[in-house]
Parts: sequence; structure tokens; C-alpha cells
Amino acid sequence: MQEKRTVPSLWDAEALGRGTQWRFLREAIESVRDLGQAVWFRGEPGIGKTVLLEQAGAFAVHHGLRPLRVMGAEGEKDIPFAALHQLLWTLMDESRDLRPAARAALERALGTEPGGTAVPYSVSAASLDLLAIAARRRPLILLIDDLHWIDASSAEVLRFLQRRLGAVPIVMLATIRKDVSEAPDATGVRVLDLGPLTPEGAEGLLRDRHPDLSQSTRRRILHEAAGNPLALVELPGQLDEGQRTGRLPLPEHLPLGERLRTLFAQRVAVLSPPAQFTLLLCALEGRDGPSLHLVAAAARAAGTDGVEEHLAAAERCDLIRLDQRSGRLRFRHPLVKSALVAAAAGAGRRRAHAAWAGILPTGELRQVTHRAAATAVPDESVAEALDHAAHLTQARGGDADAAYLFARAAALSGDTEGRGRRLAAAALAAVKGGRVDLAAEFLEQATAHGLPAETSATLDFTRALVRLHADGDTAPAIALLPGVLDRVSGRPAHREMRLASLFLLTLAAGYTTDAGAWESVAAHLDGESDLIHLGRDAWQAPAYRAQEAGLRFGTATRGISANSAVEDVWQFLWSGVALGTLGQRTRLLEELAHRHSYVTQAFIDAVRGYHDYLGGHWDRCVETAQAGAAASRARGFLMYERVFHYTEGYVIAARGQRHALDALAASLRPWAVARGLTFIVHRLQAMEAMCALAHGEYETAYRHASALTPPGTLPADVTQFHLVFLDLVEAAAYSGRGPEARKHVALGRALRMERISPHHAFLLLAAEAVVSEDVNGACAAVYASAGASHWPFELARVRLHHGVWLRRQGRRADAREKLGAAVEGFAALGADPWADRARQELRVCDDPRPVGRASGGTANLTAQERRIADLVAQGLTNREIGTRLHLSPKTVAGHLYKIYPKLGITGRAGVARAIGTTVMARNGGAFPAKPLPGSVT
Repeated sequence: MQEKRTVPSLWDAEALGRGTQWRFLREAIESVRDLGQAVWFRGEPGIGKTVLLEQAGAFAVHHGLRPLRVMGAEGEKDIPFAALHQLLWTLMDESRDLRPAARAALERALGTEPGGTAVPYSVSAASLDLLAIAARRRPLILLIDDLHWIDASSAEVLRFLQRRLGAVPIVMLATIRKDVSEAPDATGVRVLDLGPLTPEGAEGLLRDRHPDLSQSTRRRILHEAAGNPLALVELPGQLDEGQRTGRLPLPEHLPLGERLRTLFAQRVAVLSPPAQFTLLLCALEGRDGPSLHLVAAAARAAGTDGVEEHLAAAERCDLIRLDQRSGRLRFRHPLVKSALVAAAAGAGRRRAHAAWAGILPTGELRQVTHRAAATAVPDESVAEALDHAAHLTQARGGDADAAYLFARAAALSGDTEGRGRRLAAAALAAVKGGRVDLAAEFLEQATAHGLPAETSATLDFTRALVRLHADGDTAPAIALLPGVLDRVSGRPAHREMRLASLFLLTLAAGYTTDAGAWESVAAHLDGESDLIHLGRDAWQAPAYRAQEAGLRFGTATRGISANSAVEDVWQFLWSGVALGTLGQRTRLLEELAHRHSYVTQAFIDAVRGYHDYLGGHWDRCVETAQAGAAASRARGFLMYERVFHYTEGYVIAARGQRHALDALAASLRPWAVARGLTFIVHRLQAMEAMCALAHGEYETAYRHASALTPPGTLPADVTQFHLVFLDLVEAAAYSGRGPEARKHVALGRALRMERISPHHAFLLLAAEAVVSEDVNGACAAVYASAGASHWPFELARVRLHHGVWLRRQGRRADAREKLGAAVEGFAALGADPWADRARQELRVCDDPRPVGRASGGTANLTAQERRIADLVAQGLTNREIGTRLHLSPKTVAGHLYKIYPKLGITGRAGVARAIGTTVMARNGGAFPAKPLPGSVT
């Protein structure tokens, strides 16, 4: 069992930005037998003084010091010697060694014996004597928290002690606030000021105490806490789960816990009520540095005079800082604003909001929100202003913010129908802005209030969108959207709703291959753009409908830009995914992601991850997929979370990571089957075929691939048939099914598969190279094809096949060239099983590198090379080794190229034998890399 650490380390203090203070304390404690010292920690409330005091006490105990503790209390400040009683009470048994007069002075001061009035000097001297007696037996550390609350009699004794500790083995540590009006005498004391934590220290503390916060919530907490440790620890605890995980937005002013509210309220309470109201105006203005001119105008609008005096008093209390040059003020700490808002009564806050609404330009967003906050009863004019502001906010891509504006407008609506209509708009904006839980809540409220007929289409569309994103449930889309399209067709005012509904129905049909859904899509395509027709053709039986789709896509999407309507962007992305044609449009994808709201951003991230896989950026694909899944899960978007998971699955399968793929399938397949998501079920089966191919298990690969697309057949419901096309041909050819492989290639050529997109064309060429009798010519056609380098994984597979064929023809030099290029291609991708097979073929091909154990063996390896060799021998992949050693997979591969010649081997499988370690496969047993058919071992 691991021992619990109780002694703080210097590293911990350094990490929090307290290294200077901690080093001084450590030295004072470690040298106490030679020199006693008095030290104060001084800083604002919540800055971490008490924590550092406790850590110092633990460190001192660890070094043999005896702790004596005192806790200052405001309620005991008028009780004479109350603090001294805490300090000395446990030592009174040792007072028998004192002179009688000294002992009597202490007993009178502490109230243990009746007698006359205690003489301050006598009590101080007797206290020092008693502490010195105890310290001779064991050095002492006096831990005094909140020195500013110590009673005056005890404070006098402590002043006496701190001047005379040099000759006594005692360290006296005390904490004191920086803002106390009457600071104790610091003579003989080393004062250590504690400021805010460093940014790194604040980040580390917040992650340690609250690891579950979303990135946006974490940034806000760090800003509001401004390096205050207490705030970093307590603020997240006042948020609900949705706010902590980023599913719900944070309030404009963060709620404070009891301790924080008390700390900051005490600082505000010293001001007069009019001055507090002036500061409330400043807090509600919403900017970091409100203009003094505007604050004065708002105060006049509220009927408050004396603003300059109020602000000067606040500055003297260190609550704000005035900059007369810029004409602005800043709060000394951001949480002062939260404390002001929390302390203000409802009527007071509405009065302040009304003042701002009265002086800001009419219609400006801040003016509208102030006006709404000042309104306590339904007011249709205010609701209309909020409604207008919400639409403007949506136009700028702020769907999440617009949702709250619509909801506030609903609350202030003058009639039931207006309330329902605005709640429906709030729900739609919420789901687009990444707030699924909030959208569901608004939907429920909208339904309860009733809707006018013209709003029912919005409500049905939103229901379908919420269910699809929240749980992958396409049933509402398939059931409701045909009716929505019927209702909005031919109505120009509902053009956006029609396009959005048509896209969502196409999406549901593509995921489910539902025949009825496709019929409804076809029934509503008349008069629509070719981009919309292309979305249908690329996903419904593309082998039979999508010829010339690549050319059509380029023409149809020339007008797509960051300013395009979101419905056009969705169609662009959906069609591009089917065709694999978005890989070269990274700049446009970046612009779109920054312009649009969360739903579109997540869509774009999934697209980028998929195209990173196609383009050979596999590590980046995995990073994008994992980050996207985490963000989607935090926001409640289960559908996107699963989409990101299967995007990562492409890399998992191609790298032959069996256990990871099994776990992914166990998680995804039941979920997808239950929802009728045949697209995901098909993709999982294709991944299983790919993983089997990676390990040379051709029978298994053929079984999986032919279950999707039997040789000579391309079923209409297998939408991305091209992603399993080459796998089926390879599995058939390498398992002795040459006629079946050729039959499948002939079908692809007959259906003009190459005219769908460049990626389809390249895969057809690669498959032809596998079955061709003229392997040289077929492979040359692959190498010469336009954009061959865009698909490095398939290119490396062709080179592997070509190299094996050349070796079998006796052309060993040419074979080494192709096989070496294949090894490099696979190694760069981290496709270790494929790379091992290519290396095995190189070895068979009489690789000129030495065969047999090299002289010197592992002695020739550097320390880093030996570590990598050991991990290879344990069965780890290049990526896993890189993660453990903080290297990239490509760097690991580079080391292996140096390791193999030194060990006298040609591939990964020989490492264990060379260094005397047993290699075990990741599934618990040994498995060799299988050669290609016809190769010689």
C-alpha cells in the first residue's frame, strides 16, 4: 500500500509560484536549533496563507519540531490573553520549572489561579521562559493563524517574543491580512508577502481539485479567481453539472460560496449604501473597465449623487482602481463584482439595470439585456426587442447566446402563443449552439404553452434534430420531417426551414438506408440546387447514381465560403464526406469552423478527422477524434460522440489494434443496431476486415468484406462501398479466390466507379494492380495517377504487393526498392503489422543488411535504443512506445532503423530473440507476421 505523503515538497510550492517563500521557511525550520526566527505570511483573504502555514507545520513536525497552535477569532478579540491561553495551555505542566513569580504571573494571566492584575511585562517574560524550557527538550514551531484577530494582551506578548527568538530554538509563523487597518508591530519579523498564484500554479491547482471542468468553464474560473486559491477551489463547487461540463453556459456573475461571499462582502460592507449602489452599477456594466463618464451618467439616471466620492472611497478600500488618464476603473479583484451582485436586493438590481438601459443606445444588445433585466412583469415591447436581438445574434453565429435571448423574450411575452413561438426558437438555437439538454427543456416548455400553426414546423424539426444529436435516434426525423417539408414547401419565408429539413432527412436516410425516407427525399428535390441532389446521389446507391459526382461537387460548391448559410455548409460537408474530396480544403474548413456554431463545428471536426485518416495523418486523426468525443460527451451530443469514436476506429483497424477494435465494436454495434444505423454497422464490419488484413488473416478478412459487398455485387445500401473495395479484392486474391477478386474489379470498372471521385478512381487502380497479370504496368498506373500521394496507406499496400511480385520474378534489386518504400510508408503511419510484413519480405529478398546476431549484440545500442528495443520485445506498437517515452511514432521508427542492423536482424519479430526477451502478442499469445501468398520464408 502506498504511503500517504504528509510533508509538502519544494516542487509543490514551486508549481504554485510559492517557491521563494517556501525555501525561506524550509531553511528557517531546518536551522531552528541554531537560530530562532519570526515569520509572517501577509496577503489578501483566500490567498493561501493558512494552507502554507499548515504545510509548514507538517514539514516542521517531520523534522522533529513540536507544534503549538493559535487561531485568532474576531469574537475573542476583546478577551484578554485569549490567544495566549491557546498557545501555552499544553505547556503549563512544565511551568513547575519556572521561577515562582513567573509562574504566578502566567497563572493569573491565564485565569488558572486567582490573584491581582497580571503585569504585561511579567507575563511576556514568563511566556518566553516557559517556551524556552520546552524548546530545550524539543524545538518549537508556533503556528498563529489570523494574527489580526488576536486580542491586544496576547498581541503584546507575541511582540515581546518575536524580538527575542534569535537565541531560542523556536520558529514563530503567523498569518495576517494585507488589508487590516491597524497592523501589529512587525519589529523582528521577516514578512513574506503572498500574491496571486502564477498562471501555471492556478491552472495546476484547478486541474488537481476539479479535473472534470470543461475548457470554457476552466478559462472562466481562472479569469474570475485571478490567482486566488480559495476562489479556485470553491467557485466550481457552486456550479451545477451542466455548467461544470460546458453543456450549460455560465452566469454573467459567478455564484460565490459562503466563505468567498463573506470575505468579499466584508470588504464591500465598509462603504455607505449609496457608494455600494454606485459600485453595483459598475459591476453590472459587464466590461472589465467601465467608463467613469458612463458610470456617472448611469448614476444620475438612477438619481444617485456623489459618484466621485463613492469611487474614491472604494479605491481607498482597495476594491477598485481608478485610471484618470483613460477615464476608466477596474475592480481590484473580479469576484468583487460577483459579491456586489449577490448582495444586492432584487429591486436594487432592477434599478441599476434600468439606469443602464436608460443611457445606452436604444437597440444595442447591452441596452436590450439591461432593459429586460429591469423588467419584472410581461412586457411585449421588451420581448420584441429581445427577439430582434436574438435573430441578430444568430446571424453572427451566436446560437447558444441567442437561445437565452429567445427564452427571456418568451418569459416576457404578452400572450401564450408568443411565448410558445419564442420557446420553439430558443430550442432550435440551443441545439445548434451545442446545448442539447437546454433544447429539450425549451421544447417541453414550448409544447406546454401551445403553438400557433406556423410554428409547428419549427417544433417538429427541432424535435427531430434534438433526438438525432442527443441519442442517435433517427425515428423522429423519418416520421416528422416529410410532414414538415409538405407544410413549408412553396413558402419563401420558410426557405431555410425547408433546406434544413431536407438535409436532416437525407442524413437520417443515409445513416439508416430507410427506403421510405429516401422516397420522401426524392419527392421534395424538384427545384433544388445540384448540391442537394448530389447529397442524395452520393449516399443513396452511389455505385449506380454518383458517376461524375466529383465534377458536380466542384461546380456546385464553388460558392461555399465562411459566409454561406449553415444549410448549404451542411450539404457541402455531407456530400464531401461521401466522395472523400474535402482533404485539400483545409483552409475553408477552418474558416467554416470559426464562423459557425457548435453543431457545425463538431461536424467539421469529424470531417477533418476522417480526411486526416485518408491523407495519412493518423496521429492527428486520433487526437481530433478523441478530443471531439470528449467535447461531444460533455455537451450531451451522444451521436457525435459515437461518430468520433468510429472515426478513430479507421486508424485502430488499419493499425491492426485488435483489442481496441473489439472494444469499439462491443460499444458501438449494439447501440447502432438498436437505432437502425446500418451505416455504422457496415463501417464496423469493414474495419474488422481491415484489421484482419493487417495481420495477414485473409480468410477472416474475406468473410467480413464479402458479407458487405459479395464479389461482383455492390449493394445499394452499402453507401461508402469504395472503402471496402480494395480490402475485398486483396482478401479474395490472397486467400486463393482469384476469380472472385477479378469479378469484383470488373464490376467496379463496368459501373464506371472511377468517375465518382478521384479517391474512387485510385482505389479501382489499386485493386486492378492486385489482380492484373501485368503487375508492372498496373502498378505503374497507380504510381502515375493524379494525387496518388494523397492516399499514402493504399499506396504503400500497392508497393508491398509490387515488391513481392518483383521478388518472385527474381528482380531482387527492384523488389528491395518497392519493399523499402512500403516499409517507410507503413512505419510513418504507425501501421506496425503492415510494416513488419514488408520487412519480412525484405529479409526474404536477401536484404544486404547483415543477417544473424551482430558482434557486440545489445552492447552496441544506446540507452534510448535499448529502451525502445525492450518495449518492442514486449509487443508494444510504435505509438505506444512513443507515448511512454514522449516521442513521436515516426521518431521511434527512425530509431528502429538503427537498431535492426546493430542487432543483426531485419525486422521487429527478431528483436526479442536478439535481446533475449520473449515477445507476446497483445492478445496474450505469440503470433508471427504472415507472409503474402507465394512468398518464401
